[in-house]
Amino acid sequence: MKTKKLFTSLAAAVMLSAGLAGTGMAMGQPVHAAGTTQSSNTKTGTVSVKYRTVSATVNSDNPKLVVVAKDQTNTDQIDSNYTKGQTINVLWSTEAKQGDKTVTLYYIENRTINGKDSLVFIPSTDVTTSGNVPTKSAFDEQANNDVKAIQDAYKRSLQYITVTPKSKKGAKIYYAYKKSKKSKKITFAASKKTIKYGKKYKSSKIVKNGKTRYVYIGKKRYVKQSALKIVSAKYAPLNLPDDLKNLIVEN
Repeated sequence: MKTKKLFTSLAAAVMLSAGLAGTGMAMGQPVHAAGTTQSSNTKTGTVSVKYRTVSATVNSDNPKLVVVAKDQTNTDQIDSNYTKGQTINVLWSTEAKQGDKTVTLYYIENRTINGKDSLVFIPSTDVTTSGNVPTKSAFDEQANNDVKAIQDAYKRSLQYITVTPKSKKGAKIYYAYKKSKKSKKITFAASKKTIKYGKKYKSSKIVKNGKTRYVYIGKKRYVKQSALKIVSAKYAPLNLPDDLKNLIVEN
């Protein structure tokens, strides 16, 4: 049986697209990644990606912070408890008008102030940064590139997944066949057999037929992906530079 054209990437079927979530970018994986410092591993959970930051040293005690509530454009100021010489992290920079002057502000964090979700900034003159602070657009572009690079690395390193039936009734087994020797179309037919609830199966192949995905569990047997849950996944060591590895957080 030739099913080469039906094979989808195992990783593509398992991994979801990246999205922004909180202080980092959740990769949306239904499985843990292996530890990046280990030769190989199998875990369960999720992976998120931290934002890149630039360290900044505070120039004087208690500098004022600039606050912008998300539902308005007016700025406000609040006191900080930073001390001279303290190191903080900033993420990106923007410019704002202060009378006739243009000031540069560094974004620090989101914070709830007076019941409102607000962006908190520190003026560039109040800190000394360890490097260039990117603009918001450059920061966003870098963050998206980081997620894509890390996600692609996980896709390349995924070796197999371990699955088990969702239902206590188990999951129905399907067999793939051609209606005739000349036929190019592959058909999946349900059998009376099932795999038992609680039993685990390793799979390194997922086959797409129409809109349905089937997980291959060996011995010419397939099970609908929708009837299974992923218990864990095994990855080879990630091939990533250290600056990207340091952004990975296992949850």
